[in-house]
Amino acid sequence: MTAAPALAPGRTASLLAGRDFLAPTVQRAVESLHLPAGAWVLDAGTGSGAALPALARAAGGAGSVRAVDTDPDVLPLAAHHAAHHGMGARVSVEHADLIDVAGHAATARGGGFDAIWAGDVIGPSAFADPAAAVAVLTRALRPGGVLALFHTHDQPVFLPGHAQLERLVRAAAERHRGATPDGHNHHDRHLPWLQAAGLERLTLDVFPRIGLRIETDRAARIYLDTAVWPQMWESALACGPQVGMTENDLSDLHALTTPGGPRYVLDDPGYYILHPTVLATGRRGRAGQR
Repeated sequence: MTAAPALAPGRTASLLAGRDFLAPTVQRAVESLHLPAGAWVLDAGTGSGAALPALARAAGGAGSVRAVDTDPDVLPLAAHHAAHHGMGARVSVEHADLIDVAGHAATARGGGFDAIWAGDVIGPSAFADPAAAVAVLTRALRPGGVLALFHTHDQPVFLPGHAQLERLVRAAAERHRGATPDGHNHHDRHLPWLQAAGLERLTLDVFPRIGLRIETDRAARIYLDTAVWPQMWESALACGPQVGMTENDLSDLHALTTPGGPRYVLDDPGYYILHPTVLATGRRGRAGQR
């Protein structure tokens, strides 16, 4: 069995592949917010800027988006993405802590955002107390403003027909990321956190990304080869035995995810991807106290 592919040199490629693959679902999710024309939007934890074009378009020509992230290495990707889509003038990208930014907006005269978008940010991997982070973001909204918590890792199907193996790989990936497998800090508590923060008109929507014809879905194929398979393999090697993966499981995973191999799963007739994403939203009451 070969060694796991090194991820560090391919981090940019992995980020871009995931961004391109999920672009249609991000677009639909942002459109569902029905932002007012001229909206002032915070992209909290922008990463590679996946939501920036959609947010800027939704805010309109008179609107603007402030994108922040604590990782300075990803900010050039975000700025370039906005500019590539003709939205550079409507977007500012900066190295900052979103809690600091939100705290300042909550107290600044005339401050507050019409919308805050947090994609794959609010959860135990980033915050010891995610509910408290949601409360801080809530206070940074203007009356009537919307807080949108978007999550992209809810039970995707990448290995159809191999459900048991995929469950093991998913468990290994959760452990490798250090994610909390259960409890009040898990990301699937988004809706209760919004409610606890006092937000109203709560919604929960699913926006699936489906790939049925992988031979023509270039973004899906690049995503699998560049991001999904290497991450699966790294997680399986690092944490597979801890979650019950055997040597046979590792061999099967290697065979199924090796492009050009005789068992490569993408060459299986009827192969598909099902990748749900979840959007939880809440709105600040118009009569609520600032």
